[in-house]
Amino acid sequence: MKFIYFSFSIIFDLTLSSTTTLSDLNVDTQIFAQPVIEENWEELLVAGPVVVNYISNLILANKRDFPLTSFNSNHIYEHIRDPYSFQYTLVQIANQIYTVFSNAHSTMDQTQSSTKQIPQHLKTIRKLLKSASPSIIQVMLPNTLDTIERTTKNVANSANIMIKKYESLTALLQEVIEAMTNTHEVNNSVLMNMNILVNATKEVSKIQQQWSQITRNMNILTIRVETIRETVLYELMDTIKNVTSMNSEFGAADRRFFVSKMLDTLIEVEQDAHLLYIMAKTYYDVSSAYIVSQIADISKLLILITDDERQAAMTQLGQNLLSTLAEISQMVLERKQECQQRNQEIQEEYTQFVQQMMFEELAAGIGK
Repeated sequence: MKFIYFSFSIIFDLTLSSTTTLSDLNVDTQIFAQPVIEENWEELLVAGPVVVNYISNLILANKRDFPLTSFNSNHIYEHIRDPYSFQYTLVQIANQIYTVFSNAHSTMDQTQSSTKQIPQHLKTIRKLLKSASPSIIQVMLPNTLDTIERTTKNVANSANIMIKKYESLTALLQEVIEAMTNTHEVNNSVLMNMNILVNATKEVSKIQQQWSQITRNMNILTIRVETIRETVLYELMDTIKNVTSMNSEFGAADRRFFVSKMLDTLIEVEQDAHLLYIMAKTYYDVSSAYIVSQIADISKLLILITDDERQAAMTQLGQNLLSTLAEISQMVLERKQECQQRNQEIQEEYTQFVQQMMFEELAAGIGK
């Protein structure tokens, strides 16, 4: 039977790419550069469909069952439920992939919904600073910042939970590879299966990297909000308190002063939020079109009996993956352009906002 599947490379190497975690976040000047989509973003996005392709082909290629027995009869498997059957283990892998990818799908949907709300909160901040009364600013501005910070922390927490789920999947795949390495019967078929599983494990690691990027970017957003709180908010609250105690006016010049102090960080927060929204939306769109239904169909491959049926399914999988990769590549190009355009629009919107405040300040001065 001819085995058809897509592979970036078949390398028998158990070393996986490292991922970024919360502890890796270093706060320095490089972190706060203008947000851009990572160069390897497309590679990370296609990893999901590639994993599904690998496992589907692995199921189709294995009609004969064999045990994953260890030379050490006392060996205890931590993740494999039935080491006496490779086919049952493949079903276990497929089920865990289905569970993890389905959870990732719903979590990323929540992520895009959450990040989409952040620009609205920033719009509220601008309105407050421009025209709200001091008493309203005192109440609503801290609350709005708290809402943004709570959103970023919740999303980061959800991303960390997903990272743990992918780590569990990786641990299962690695244990299966190790078990196959130690099996009493090692032949070309077993070696081919091992190579496929190694490459599938690497692709899972790439997906994990994407979630780590989201965690890292969310922590950057949290730091930016905390920066506003620590460097501007307290001074603003003190100014309002002093103005109120002296029955004075919190005038246009005061408002523009504090907008100017927050301006760069507000722009960065909105650009970061849009970047995260684009990342989450694109992952969700890829998952909707090329992962969720394909995972659900894996179980249908188990009932294919004849070589012709299996070969036809393999051929179709290969053709589908090639078209999927091309479509994802086009999607990535469009989303990158959208992100760049929106970054520029955000800059222009805030510039116009400040100019409008300056105009109103001048107009108010002329009228006095």
